[in-house]
This record gives sequence, structure tokens and C-alpha cells, in this order.
Amino acid sequence: GDSLKTTDVVLGNLVANGISFLISKVGDAVTSIMALSDETRDYRDDMAKLETAFTTAGYSTEAARKTYEDFYALLGESDRSVEAVNHLAELTKSEEELSKWSTIAAGVTAKFGDSLPIEGLTEAANETAKVGKVTGPLADALNWAGISEDEFNEKLAACNNEQERATLITETLNGAYSDAAAGYNELTASTQDARRATSDLESAQAELGAAIEPVTTAWTQMKADAL
Repeated sequence: GDSLKTTDVVLGNLVANGISFLISKVGDAVTSIMALSDETRDYRDDMAKLETAFTTAGYSTEAARKTYEDFYALLGESDRSVEAVNHLAELTKSEEELSKWSTIAAGVTAKFGDSLPIEGLTEAANETAKVGKVTGPLADALNWAGISEDEFNEKLAACNNEQERATLITETLNGAYSDAAAGYNELTASTQDARRATSDLESAQAELGAAIEPVTTAWTQMKADAL
């Protein structure tokens, strides 16, 4: 102890403080990682519902993810995006039609914003294809684009089945809103890229949350057993 110089003591304290700081940050990181299992559970449930709907309809999980990301880039909200895209699993029959609905969503968002919610539109389109008569927000999307609701109902009545009605709805809306979508996508490219990056981050966090969940589950069970 007597042989230590002041410099040695200062350096020793620096090293000790540095190690303490690192240990503290490692502890914070572990706490954050452990929390991901809880924080991402709702998101993982939503993604499971989405992928189940798509794979049941004959689509790949990649198609589900891509369509979700397209809608998230427009809406910036995971719940609304999942709700909107879930309806498309039943409404559409090809990835080409899914792509057209991404265009429709962009065009409708550009022209009407939240006054015509996309999740309401996809639900109404799905219902209309089933019952054969225009319902809900689909009426607004048609009327506001200058398309006669009565004439469209006549076209629906002339269709032979639900799939033909779904195709009619998709093609009509795509034709009405594709120009607005092109301009909107160009003007909001950076915003949409930022939201896609956020979506990728949420997905990565969810994967880590799923990986750590068995540990947090075991810890919860240990506490329950102890009590």
C-alpha cells in the first residue's frame, strides 16, 4: 500500500469505476432483453393471426409479411395494418391482387387520410364480395372517386360468384386510385422507408422476445412455486 503512487490510485479508481459502469450497463441490457418477452407478446400474437390467415388461404408467410410491411409503411400503426391485411387474405387470390391492394391503400390514404380508414375499407370490400351489395366504407371509396354505387351494384349482381365480385372490387378501386398512389408513394418515400425500418426493428425485437420467453416463463413459474 505504501508503494502506491497517487497516479496508480487514480488509475485504479478509473478502472474500478469503468468496470462498475460496464456491469451496470450489462445489467440494464439483460433487464431490457428479459422485458422483450412481455413487450412483444401482443405483436407476436398479431403476427401469428396474420400468418395463420394467409397460410390457410394458400399464401406464404413471406406474402403475409410483405403485405403487412406495405400497409405499415402507409399507416405507421401495427394494429390497424394487421386488421386491414387480415381481410385481404380472404378477399384476394393472388400476390398480384395483394399488390394492387397496397396501391389502393396508398391512393385512398393520399386522397382521404383517416376520414376513410383502410382497415374499414378492406373489411367492407370483403363483406361486399360475400353479400353482393356495396356496404360500409366501400361506398365512400366508390362515390368519392365518381363511381356510381347503383351502377356498381348492378355489376356485382352480374357476377357469378364471390371470387368474381372480389376481382371486380379490386380492379375498380385499383383503376380509380392508382394515379394518386403513384404520386403519394413518390412524395412519402423517405417516410415509408423509415416506417419499414421500424417494422424490421419490431420484428427483430419480437424474435428476441420469443427466444427469451422460455426463460421468463420458467422464472415466473419458480416465483409461483416459491409462493
